Amino acid sequence: MNISNNKDREEKYFNWQVLLVISLSSIAMGIYRDGVSSLFPFLQAEFDLSRVQVAFYSTCLYLTSSIFSIFGGRLVDLKGTKWGMISGIILVGFFLILHSMASNFTFLLILAAFSGVGMSINPSAANKGITEWFSPKWRSTATGIWSTSFPIGGALAASLLPVLGILIGWRKSILIPGFFILFCGLLIFLLYKDREKAQNNLKEKSEQEISFWKGFRHLIKNRNLLTISVFGFFLGSTEGAILTHFTLFLYLDYSLVETIAGAGFAFVQFGSIFGRLFWGAFCDKFLNADRKKTFLILSFIFLLTTLFFGLFLKRIIFSLPILFSLAFLTGFSGRGWDGIFFPSVSEMVREEQVGAAVGMSLLFTRTGILVSPLIFGFIADFRGAYDLSWILLGLMLFFSSIIFYLRSFNKEM
Repeated sequence: MNISNNKDREEKYFNWQVLLVISLSSIAMGIYRDGVSSLFPFLQAEFDLSRVQVAFYSTCLYLTSSIFSIFGGRLVDLKGTKWGMISGIILVGFFLILHSMASNFTFLLILAAFSGVGMSINPSAANKGITEWFSPKWRSTATGIWSTSFPIGGALAASLLPVLGILIGWRKSILIPGFFILFCGLLIFLLYKDREKAQNNLKEKSEQEISFWKGFRHLIKNRNLLTISVFGFFLGSTEGAILTHFTLFLYLDYSLVETIAGAGFAFVQFGSIFGRLFWGAFCDKFLNADRKKTFLILSFIFLLTTLFFGLFLKRIIFSLPILFSLAFLTGFSGRGWDGIFFPSVSEMVREEQVGAAVGMSLLFTRTGILVSPLIFGFIADFRGAYDLSWILLGLMLFFSSIIFYLRSFNKEM
């Protein structure tokens, strides 16, 4: 299959070939990001870690990911989508394989930091590829489908890696996704080619026009982009806490074995997949593409879920179906926002700035992902349980969505 021959088909057809290849790169990222999270109980046991110490893994990962997000996005604008996807995959796959050789937790934190550089490139590359290959008619749909790639990869990893961790140990089990991620990079190298139109546009630009600082100054003057990026901080904070602590929440607060806790985290991924498909269609069909209102409804559902975790769950008869249903709702609401967030960002800038704009928004969302696991874990360590952490997380997202909803924009999102 060579998708470079389809350069004009997206005007009339939904280009599934392009979308599948772009999504493959993000599935690989999801396998890494959530696969390691599903193995946190093994890491905690081997290295004798507290909740806060475990959270430092996500902190190191998203620290470098945040720092390099704008630079990575700008490099994607300059070097192309294919370069961005392959570069990110090679970095993540290589450093994930090195995880199996870690003699202590500090070495794992260093590897997480290097992996974050690869993670910083992929979303910008994927969104730029969608912008180049899909007309505005199909762009939101394509982005919504693409955004399910991360939780699909995460669900696969969360379902399989804890079982493999018990059977063969976490070190050997982590080699499997590492080599698979590198194989995905090989497939993208063989199957994907940058849009010829995008290549020509890049060649026509002068060095002054494509300089990093000139592009960055233009982005920070975009009030709409800044506003949604700040809101992205709170969305990222929600996602970071869920990614880092949900498996441990089931493992420590409910004394579930690693496989059952991993299965609960897999339900979070399933909810995220469904949410990313649902919210975009719901927004377009029933809310007249009012994304601010969609965010408000989404955050209210998440608040109800976290209140149930914090106030009611331990007061009722314990039931795995109830717990897994709440896990599904956690992913559906707390991690289902990508499909409406990134199209909003992409629509606020010119096509040649999409990579940098997505990178800028990622700086905020990943800063939230960076900060929240530490605070969430600190509160849980202080309380000896995650109940208060969940309540505060739900209130934070809900009130930030209200402020975002009340904020006026120069143009409709």
